[in-house]
Amino acid sequence: MASAVLTAERDSDNVLQIAMQVPDISCAACTLRIEKSLEKLSGVERVRTNLASKTVYVDVCGISEETVLSNIRQLGFSPASFERDAELDALAGETNSMLARLGVAGIGMMQVMMYAIAVYLAGDSGIEPAYEKLMQWASLAMTTPVVFYSAAVFYRNAWRDIKAGQAGMDVPVSIAILAGFCVSLVGVGSEFGEVYFDSVCMFTFLLLIGRFIELNVRRKYFNDINLSNTFVPTSARLEVTNELVNVGKLMIGARVIVRAGEVMPVDGVIRQGRADVSEMAFTGESMPLTRETGQRVLAGSECLVGDVVVEMLVEPKFFVINKMAELFRESTLYKPLFAKLADRIAKYFVAIILLLASLAGIYWYLAGAQDWFVIALTVLVVSCPCALSLATPVAYTVAITALRRFGVVVRTGEFIEKVAQINHLTFDKTGTLTQAKLTLEQVVVLESMTRAQVLEICGALEKVSRHPLAMAFKDFDTLTVDKAKSEVGLGVSGLIHDVRYRFGSASFAIGENIKEPEGEGIWLLLASDKPLAWVNLRDEVRLGSSALLQWLRSHGYGYSMLTGDSASEAQRVAELLSIDSFESRMTPLQKMSSIQQAQATSDVVMMVGDGVNDAAAMGVATASIAISPVDTIVQEAAEATLMKADISKLAGLLDYSKKVTRVIRQNIFWAVAYNLLLIPLAVAGLLEPWQAALGMSFSSLFVVLNATRLRAVALVNL
Repeated sequence: MASAVLTAERDSDNVLQIAMQVPDISCAACTLRIEKSLEKLSGVERVRTNLASKTVYVDVCGISEETVLSNIRQLGFSPASFERDAELDALAGETNSMLARLGVAGIGMMQVMMYAIAVYLAGDSGIEPAYEKLMQWASLAMTTPVVFYSAAVFYRNAWRDIKAGQAGMDVPVSIAILAGFCVSLVGVGSEFGEVYFDSVCMFTFLLLIGRFIELNVRRKYFNDINLSNTFVPTSARLEVTNELVNVGKLMIGARVIVRAGEVMPVDGVIRQGRADVSEMAFTGESMPLTRETGQRVLAGSECLVGDVVVEMLVEPKFFVINKMAELFRESTLYKPLFAKLADRIAKYFVAIILLLASLAGIYWYLAGAQDWFVIALTVLVVSCPCALSLATPVAYTVAITALRRFGVVVRTGEFIEKVAQINHLTFDKTGTLTQAKLTLEQVVVLESMTRAQVLEICGALEKVSRHPLAMAFKDFDTLTVDKAKSEVGLGVSGLIHDVRYRFGSASFAIGENIKEPEGEGIWLLLASDKPLAWVNLRDEVRLGSSALLQWLRSHGYGYSMLTGDSASEAQRVAELLSIDSFESRMTPLQKMSSIQQAQATSDVVMMVGDGVNDAAAMGVATASIAISPVDTIVQEAAEATLMKADISKLAGLLDYSKKVTRVIRQNIFWAVAYNLLLIPLAVAGLLEPWQAALGMSFSSLFVVLNATRLRAVALVNL
């Protein structure tokens, strides 16, 4: 078995992440057993599992992949490849097998129910014994392949659990099916025995439907996480030789040709040409964007019109599309408190089920009831806690998938849970509420320099910065700068012709605040050992900001703005967007302190930003999201990333998070209420086996189908 292995640097140690599919995981008890066993291995740093997708992720250091796989095999599981082609083949084979089992069970159930209905409709008067016995033998013939073929998947899992000394969900399921069949077999051979072939077939059929739906959820999950396999070509055409080369063998700095109709093979910057590019793989939007020389493009975006030469900026493992897949995988592994509790309950619940069924049977036997065994069987069938185990993981997996299609990449599943509790949003200004497409408005020279000299110095310094304002100087880059340094939230500095220049806020440039010129916009100061020139930049409000803030007001959310810009610029934007609460000239630490103070009261804050200077504030906020970030560090600091710079999508995120929470609560309520209501009825002998089979299967189907409807929920678009 060759699992997909990823390596990553973490805390200066080379940590190996082993990702694998374990198709024979059947319940929460299985995932808990795998986690507990692997955590005991020396060298295992972290273990995460996802019941809905049947995946296992293990972070190890100092031990081999084979040690981990061997441990899982010793538990009776069969780890399978996580590589796309192998996994798709395995899923296709599993789907075909499940459909065959489902077909046999469905045909058997319909035929046996047809025979059973005749007996039920006959009422107290009954039918001729000969005809009744004939129908029983016919039911036996139709039920046998259902029990020994369709239900065999449950027996394999149950036998594995029994050999391991554990009791998973398939143990009571298997006992119920086999016990019902054996009792019915005895009934056929006796003169007045009862048969339950209809219940056995119905139980098996409905359970298989639930497993089939889970399988489809898993297939959709796998397709969604393998974004690079779906969207990114495996080869690229080199500019120098015009030959096709495997993308994995390209070095940083390599230049590739991308023609109209082709997909961008690398993350890079356009060095030649102009093109209309579709970034639907990231944003979910079909409208193309125009990309020109000097602008960045992403692997997986499609070149619709025009030919370009693209210089590769990062290694394939750092492509944004691969980062998105990694974040998506990580987010689906989140387990809320209830899910962890359900996993622990599942470990003991099966044993409690078996004990309860036995006690019920013994009680009714001692009470002289002829149907004591049937009552025990009914308790066994009705009380399987499958719905409890599936209540949250399926909902989170579906929700995170839907959000990715909406253009929101969630880093941790906990983010959805947090966003549903948010009552206040704090926004950065530049690049969040505004477009971050700053234009050069004015240069006020203070010393004996020309306007052109000032701009060339500023352009050289801004080469090291990825702040949005650096783009305003992209045409001024003829000078060479040494020892260039970017100070987060303050400005940039460096040596040009042995003179140290500083460019940014006045307090950064010369160490004190001095009065800036009159006029709107952002004023920045260029200085050496004295002030040299003021530079004025202008930024426009982002399309969608006003609509979002109106939506927030109408839905009872509070909001505020924090910015490092001047008071006049903050006032201008606040008036345009009707923002009453805002603060200006904020350093990153002051932004962080402001959010901490807000959260010390009754506010539950989500920080919305786009730059490195927002990372500290994001770290202390209850929840955080980065708006089309330029810097990788922001994706790491934020719990989610909005891939398109359409801030109005936050309305859809906030509304959808509440719907997800509502669905999860519905699932939990149903799973708990079902067991509290039907188990006593079964113990009291008030349920028939077929009713128990229908109830247990329907409970699992309900939570799965209720969760999958989140995929069809329309997210708010302003």
